[in-house]
Amino acid sequence: MKKLSFFIALGGLICFQSCKEVGPTIDFGPSGDDSTYTETPEAPTARKMLAEEFTGVSCPPCPNGHAAMRAIKTKLNGNLVIIGYHIFNYAQADPVKDPDHKSKYDFRTEDATEVANSLFGGLGGLPEATFDRAEFNGKLLLDRLKWSGASDARASVTSPVNIHIESTFDEATREATVKVKLAYTGNVSMKQSLTVAVLEDSIIDVQKTLTGIENNYVHEHVLRDIVTTVNGTQIPSKVDPKVPGRVYEKTFKVPIKADWHAEHCEIVAFVTNDEATDRTVVNAEQAKLIE
Repeated sequence: MKKLSFFIALGGLICFQSCKEVGPTIDFGPSGDDSTYTETPEAPTARKMLAEEFTGVSCPPCPNGHAAMRAIKTKLNGNLVIIGYHIFNYAQADPVKDPDHKSKYDFRTEDATEVANSLFGGLGGLPEATFDRAEFNGKLLLDRLKWSGASDARASVTSPVNIHIESTFDEATREATVKVKLAYTGNVSMKQSLTVAVLEDSIIDVQKTLTGIENNYVHEHVLRDIVTTVNGTQIPSKVDPKVPGRVYEKTFKVPIKADWHAEHCEIVAFVTNDEATDRTVVNAEQAKLIE
């Protein structure tokens, strides 16, 4: 069996090196919802950094965090994907309960809470953020004053994989069909995982600030759901070797809840290394749920 696997892998490499035609598609699973093939390598696109921001509507300093993220995104020419996490069991992330300024919505999710606790070992305060899940000065989660330096440190990193997202939405069933395409432009030897999430923008609701409570605050990039597990779904070994021209596609069926405004929802996809010593994000992308 090991010899057979070797010759299959060798044959795939020879085919890739000797021709530019699309190779045979390999389907995984009875649903046929993911596949891999080879094609002419794409040119690398501009990498997008992932910022995971832990925030809360009852957190007076958090609007300053939102402003800091906007400034970083501008500095990066828009090449920043931001996920806003609102977690349970943390007072500053609770809905505002003031009788005259009561939250209409509850942005907290179990997924965001699991990310905070399982992936980062809990929070030290709000707001906090991480960039590409890469350590900066020995820490993953950083207070707002360190965000600029951490994002600068990741700005020159390149990516060996382009990410493309296609989304269609059935208004009758409120189900989105999302296809994520990973097109490798460089060699990758590590295991990797793909994470897909749904965000919602332009939600008008209450927010505590340093000067009081704002009733008509515009909440952006609020996490609604992580479609995969919070750790992502591991890219199958049959995709290997991950070399220029190798493509992996996976399709997801995503239910959109009735109280989410589909026209303001976005799909985020990001690829992480999946090794014990390296779980950094290598690229991220986002697209409108409804194009």
